Amino acid sequence: MDVIQATREFIGTIHADDASGHDVAHITRVVRLVERLMEDEPVNRTVLLLSAYLHDVEDHKLGRPNGLVKQHLSSIDITEEQVELVMAVIDEVSFSKGKTPTSRESEILQDADRLDAMGAIGIARTFQFAGSRKTPLDLSEESAIQHFHDKLLKLASMMHTSKAKQLAMSRHAFMQQFLEQFHEEWDGVDI
Repeated sequence: MDVIQATREFIGTIHADDASGHDVAHITRVVRLVERLMEDEPVNRTVLLLSAYLHDVEDHKLGRPNGLVKQHLSSIDITEEQVELVMAVIDEVSFSKGKTPTSRESEILQDADRLDAMGAIGIARTFQFAGSRKTPLDLSEESAIQHFHDKLLKLASMMHTSKAKQLAMSRHAFMQQFLEQFHEEWDGVDI
């Protein structure tokens, strides 16, 4: 079986019951963004696509055990060097880890994952995640709205590729517009 197809099936199983916004649809959007961002880039396409499919398998927020990615990679027909590269790229994706990418593959995957946390989709995923964790909607420091200020509004300035920088600008503007409307309605000044 093709390594990408085998990995697609693997993540379909792993992410099947996700209700946190880290589901198969998220993975599919990230892969699609990676495919667009890697056009005309000197990257290892197999490593980058495998990394995109597998980047959330062991995300600490989702509570899965470590070792699942390595186990899957050892079951498909790729070299040990490719396994190590995939593991390195995945390790550098997370916003919360605060790692600076050390390869173009890492830059592209980080951009793609962060783009999916922005704009209309990013807003929807924020509230989906908040709901899955029973996080309040209000304006407290632990609220869904605070997440925009803690993370989402910072992402546009953190992009690496020119395509991602351009796309991030419009998604960032949409989130700002949403927050303005949200605060007007919350305060009752939109009447």
